[in-house]
Amino acid sequence: MRGRQRAAGLLVLLFLAGCAATPPVQKERESERESTRVKPVEKSVTEPVIVQEEGLLSEGIALLGGSDPLKARSAFSSLLQRHPKSRWRSAAEAFIRLIDAAEASRRESRQERLLLERAQTEQGRLLQENSQLRKTVRDLTERLQLETTALSQENDQLKKDLQRLKQLEIELQKRERMLR
Repeated sequence: MRGRQRAAGLLVLLFLAGCAATPPVQKERESERESTRVKPVEKSVTEPVIVQEEGLLSEGIALLGGSDPLKARSAFSSLLQRHPKSRWRSAAEAFIRLIDAAEASRRESRQERLLLERAQTEQGRLLQENSQLRKTVRDLTERLQLETTALSQENDQLKKDLQRLKQLEIELQKRERMLR
């Protein structure tokens, strides 16, 4: 969920950076007028720098849309290092922060998945152990009931035998009295 939100935020920033990169219409007209004039030597030197800046930014954005955000981060970092006063600096910094945040989110998501898998494995093991313990308790309860029943029957039999012995002793005493 977080990854999707961050990806959406990243797309919004991409669109904002694209909008910020578009010069106003008036500046376009001025640049067209200047292009028809004779250009001083200094402007021809700065044009490749601007092209390099925009090239690095475009490369980073293209890589960002692909499957390798770390290469895109590298392109944005390169833009910041080579052209520290670039007008694209803030956009490149924003992209780097977003890439770092997305990477942190991916790592966090991986860790959460691993923890969830471990928890599920542990839960399965505990459920199995709990089931085994319940079965053991059930078996022991049945054995206890059987032994209790057997001991109760044996106790009843011993009581009967004791009664029988008492009766026999009484009879024996009666016979002895008669024989005397």
